[in-house]
Amino acid sequence: MKKFLLVAGIIILCLFIIDKTILKEKGIVNNLEQPKKYEKIENADQLPVGLEEGNRAPDFELLDLEGNTVKLSDYKGKTILLNFWATWCPPCKAEMPYMEKLYNKYKNEGFEILAVNVTTSEKSRTNVDEFVKNNELTFTIPLDEIGSASNDYNIRVYPTSFFIDSDGVIRKKVLGAVNEEVMEHEIKRLP
Repeated sequence: MKKFLLVAGIIILCLFIIDKTILKEKGIVNNLEQPKKYEKIENADQLPVGLEEGNRAPDFELLDLEGNTVKLSDYKGKTILLNFWATWCPPCKAEMPYMEKLYNKYKNEGFEILAVNVTTSEKSRTNVDEFVKNNELTFTIPLDEIGSASNDYNIRVYPTSFFIDSDGVIRKKVLGAVNEEVMEHEIKRLP
């Protein structure tokens, strides 16, 4: 019995080594570690527009920090983390370093972050500029200066995040802060 267990252990170890070194991305172990992607939705353009998972995300048009027009619909074909935040919000501040890190990691794979600042909740617009500069944020920051987008998205909790697939469909909605692991897990799942 001891010989059998020893032989079985050696075989399992050899298979594990082969899986991790030779098969790499195609191996069983690596595939177990990868999050399962959301299934691509056929005829996604026929889904209703709404705020629930499985709805097409409502379009909006805002200006960014440099005065450029930002429309959600212009990002069709890319996966998006749409985040509503404010500079005075501690959980929002906690998320920003994760967002910057993951943006830099996945931006060359068609991933974008639109971090909509709910400017109507800020004491001053300069708070936003200073926050972005101090935190060296490089992703797009649209300014919701009249509250139109935050009203359309029914934002009541800061931060609120929507993980949107390349067809503009909301796949995950999260109220409150998201840690780095959950954020990356959801980004990897977006088709």
